[in-house]
Amino acid sequence: MQGLLLHGYKEMNSAGFLFLKIQDARRCGQWLRELLPALTTAATRPREEVHQQESCLNLALTWEGLKALGLERAALETFPFEFRKGMSERARVLGDTGSSAPEHWEFGGTQRDGRSQRELHLLLVIYGRDEETLNALLAQHRARFAAAGLEEIYCQRTRHLKEQTELAGRPYTFLREHFGFRDSLSQPSIEGFRDAAGAPPSYDPAPLKAGEFILGYENEYGERPPSPSVSASQDPAGWLGESWEEEGRKDLGRHGTYLVLRKLQQDVSAFNDFVEQHRALAARHTPDPEKQAEWLKSRMIGRWPDGAPLKPGEAEQPAQPPVTEHGISNAFDFRADPHGFGCPLTSHTRRANPRDSLPPERALSLMISRRHRILRRGIPYGPRYDADREGQERGLVFVSLNANIARQFEFIQQSWMNNEKAGGLYDERDPVTSSVESGRLTLPERPLRLCLTGLQHFVTMKGGGYFFLPSVRALHFLAELAPQPPSQPA
Repeated sequence: MQGLLLHGYKEMNSAGFLFLKIQDARRCGQWLRELLPALTTAATRPREEVHQQESCLNLALTWEGLKALGLERAALETFPFEFRKGMSERARVLGDTGSSAPEHWEFGGTQRDGRSQRELHLLLVIYGRDEETLNALLAQHRARFAAAGLEEIYCQRTRHLKEQTELAGRPYTFLREHFGFRDSLSQPSIEGFRDAAGAPPSYDPAPLKAGEFILGYENEYGERPPSPSVSASQDPAGWLGESWEEEGRKDLGRHGTYLVLRKLQQDVSAFNDFVEQHRALAARHTPDPEKQAEWLKSRMIGRWPDGAPLKPGEAEQPAQPPVTEHGISNAFDFRADPHGFGCPLTSHTRRANPRDSLPPERALSLMISRRHRILRRGIPYGPRYDADREGQERGLVFVSLNANIARQFEFIQQSWMNNEKAGGLYDERDPVTSSVESGRLTLPERPLRLCLTGLQHFVTMKGGGYFFLPSVRALHFLAELAPQPPSQPA
């Protein structure tokens, strides 16, 4: 399969997300055939080789893109309902309302100016070790679009906000997001895959079944996820294997997955101002105004800014988070904090991954959580926040991989992030990412709980889509859909 997002993710500093429209399927097919050797794959490589890699390249397609490329109608209908509808048609399920509604998106929405979901066909993802490398690659690929029958609809440039530090006696690189919190700390391990850089301990040490993230493999239910297929007659070159679901068909999905992309604008000024206005709620924990603000931000996010878990009775960020030679330990659960006295029940990270805290009991909660994990690969865009130079847009390009969009990404978004009755509470949604203009967050305290009210809209959805990330062999098949240009006489 294509492998940009499985390993080597942190090695790349910059990325460009190019959204393309297919104007000529025949010429696009030729371009795709020529592009294939340059794609990054998930082949196992030595750690030294991963560290030395200068760039990564991957290609994904929307349902509209598969249609534009020439995939037959019967095959198109084998893709899951959510993928066929597209992200903008799922806005109500995802909570994309108000200023986050699809009519306001910069790409992939419901506009009629050439940037709508129907015009979004291909996603070309280019990672570079530095800005210079990315610039050269973007120019190289853009120079070919016109001849390839492609139109660039939108380009989003991104760059990791990295920090270097020393943990357990060795150098380590952390990623940070614009609200000031360390990011990408809780990633699932996958059965059969090895992180070339090593991974810190997790609260759930058993790796997840590969079928949670890759089509064609057993998932946490002990089943293989449904996979798109084509008629065997459509694959005379034999690029695809036999479908395990239906005789006489070929498996288009095997070794592929679904990619969810969302551009999320972060209003850092509003977030900081809101916390400053309400930091007095933390006065009983610490008299220091700066630490009060840090305490309140951490309760909204669900972790301390350096990634350490929140513990009951802890008023200040620990001097150092729990670390191992591979980074911050993720091996914590909520057994010692069932009521949210440390980490509030409806904080952002506890919603996104409840771990062992779902009713009715711990073992069942862990099993449920395992069935709704995603492989998350977000990367910020825009400059680091500076209050003296405010005014530039910044945010996060959220990217996730999952084999089942509805059961994984959409379930998390709808049933956990935007569920107003989470944790036995009422009328509370995610305190950071919700599009609700006036929300609240319960902060359990003794003898009386506190309630943070008037939560604002700190994150705005700016565009996105659902993409199919095919295997290399499936891309070979797709490249052959359009007739090849006639050979020139000698």
